[in-house]
Amino acid sequence: MRKSVERRQRAKKVAEAIHINRTSHHRRITALIVLALIIIDGLLIGIFQLQASQTVAATQKSLASSPTQPTANKSFASILSSARQTSAHVAEQTVKSIPSYPQQTQPSTAASTTTHCDVNDPTSILVVVNKKHCINPPSWAPSDLTSINGFLMRSVAAEHMQQMIQAAAAAGLPFGLTSTYRSYSDQVATYNTWVQVNGSTASADTVSARPGYSEHQTGLAADLKTDGCVLECFEGTAQYSWLQQNAANYGFIQRYPNGLTSVTGYSPEPWHWRYVGSDTALAMKRNGVQTLEEYLGVSGGDYN
Repeated sequence: MRKSVERRQRAKKVAEAIHINRTSHHRRITALIVLALIIIDGLLIGIFQLQASQTVAATQKSLASSPTQPTANKSFASILSSARQTSAHVAEQTVKSIPSYPQQTQPSTAASTTTHCDVNDPTSILVVVNKKHCINPPSWAPSDLTSINGFLMRSVAAEHMQQMIQAAAAAGLPFGLTSTYRSYSDQVATYNTWVQVNGSTASADTVSARPGYSEHQTGLAADLKTDGCVLECFEGTAQYSWLQQNAANYGFIQRYPNGLTSVTGYSPEPWHWRYVGSDTALAMKRNGVQTLEEYLGVSGGDYN
């Protein structure tokens, strides 16, 4: 009985040894197979890369010697040119979609049929430039512009503006300039800005002149400010009250007063002052006439 048990144990050990040997053998075979696959894979990749390189080289050589290559280049150039033209067209249409005013042209509106560019002598200090009367030619510019505190005005207007600025400062009511002479091109930019701000040319027309229709182009107008106020708030300043009392002595009038939009064509602008000479300014003040249109009997109002 004891010998039988020992024989079974030896047989079990032999079987386990055989199993271990077989397992190790199988693992070695598996490892060899994997290694072989890796080697084959590397060889195949190398072959494919070599074939690809040869194909590329052959193609380049063929293109270099092919008489059709200039045609291909020309076709590519045509495609590129077409793409650029398309891009330019898109950009042009984008720009055209923004309301703007053209350079050196008259308004393409109904107003142009009843408005006359008949201001042929814009050098006169009594010139009336408004929505009914525009400067001819549109590109006209004063020949006697001079600098005043970094701004340009016609010399006679600059001289009297400087005197008025000094007098106000001496009274303890200093004011400064924000805008004076503007060329036709400057007015194009200014008007287009107001179109963008207001959303339409109709709204912009109430606060800004179309190019060629602006008093600023005459070099006789100036927009004023105080240290703490620009534009509408200027009416509530002590400086504005001083100007109402004294500006005529220096030849200036408020060009667009309250309640007279139907005459001037513009909403009130307490900051906008125009040089007309002291004789005219004082005469207007004495007679209670507030606008150049009424004083000189010139038509005014809107463009149409």
